[in-house]
Amino acid sequence: MAVIGGGNSALEAVDDMAKIAEHIDLVSVTPLTGDQVLIDKVTPLPNLSMYLEHGVVEIEGDTFVESLTIRDMKSKETKKLPLAGIFVEIGLLPNSNAVKDLVHLNKVGEIEITCSSETSVPGLYAAGDVTNVPEKQIVIAVGEGAKAALQAHRYLRRL
Repeated sequence: MAVIGGGNSALEAVDDMAKIAEHIDLVSVTPLTGDQVLIDKVTPLPNLSMYLEHGVVEIEGDTFVESLTIRDMKSKETKKLPLAGIFVEIGLLPNSNAVKDLVHLNKVGEIEITCSSETSVPGLYAAGDVTNVPEKQIVIAVGEGAKAALQAHRYLRRL
């Protein structure tokens, strides 16, 4: 399998997958940029190959992923990695610019919400990776979206 990314999310994915995957290829366009504790934890893993300063050229496969072609950003050489799965762990900046002057944002730009998905503006609810909910996973964002919709419906019924 491959993990694409070079920050904490990618390193955490490598750490999690190292316990169950036969081999992991970490591909990052940058040098590792995560917390030193995570870097020190994953770099000695015997089932990890790191391709730092490499970009993704092509993902191949018919029904399922079969390989990943990467390019060394310096030498421009390409390499084809046979694999059966890819985790993309890139991009942690929340897209909250549209509401930055409307609601409270935390220091990293996430919309601060309560456990009921309420923002600092009454009647305005938020969900997903743009919020301060700690786990950034699709299944969690979907659940948070359903919760926010139900809370908004309750709010509107009270009006």
